[in-house]
Amino acid sequence: MATNENEKQVQERISSLLVKNMSMIITAIGVIIVGYFTYNQSTKDKLTDLKIERIRIENNERIAANNRHLANIYGEMFNCLYRLDADRCFIIQPHPVHRHTYMSVVLEVDRNGVSPVKDIFQNIPMSDMAGFVKLLGSNNQLYFDNPLLQVEDRRALSIMLLSGSMQIAIYQLTDVNNNWIGSIVVENINIRKINLVEAFEVLKMCANTIQFILPPIN
Repeated sequence: MATNENEKQVQERISSLLVKNMSMIITAIGVIIVGYFTYNQSTKDKLTDLKIERIRIENNERIAANNRHLANIYGEMFNCLYRLDADRCFIIQPHPVHRHTYMSVVLEVDRNGVSPVKDIFQNIPMSDMAGFVKLLGSNNQLYFDNPLLQVEDRRALSIMLLSGSMQIAIYQLTDVNNNWIGSIVVENINIRKINLVEAFEVLKMCANTIQFILPPIN
């Protein structure tokens, strides 16, 4: 009987201590929980910061690479312009990537006083110039010196006439799978005597340099 009473007294004392110190116990548990979540959040924040920093570095590297590529592309286009004594050199590109729907000219170099064709060649539905698109996609090289008689596609012809294009040489650009990704074009607004073999050799060299670094239009 004495033992039972002692155990009862011990339990009562423990219960009394727990009641008296309950607020302290709850506070301590709260501190532990807050500490855990704070540490966990801090860890997540550090991981997020690392991911953001990695993305920033990758974007900067991508931008730097694109700038180098664009510098090389413009250099090649100027080379074509002056070696072939042309008035314009530009690149026609289908876009967006993997779902070609439109045609645009974004990259272009011109002689002084020659109006850029890219001002009138933006986001043209490929369906509006299907005949010309078929020519570009299926021919490695094209040449026109009398657009009125040689170009059947009305939309393409109207662009040529509006831009004053009288002599046009075009070379196809392809990707690693030999898919058409665009065409490099040199134009004259006046008919000149040119060596077509030389002209297409220059365009071929230019195409081989730029076609694998050409930035897509999204």
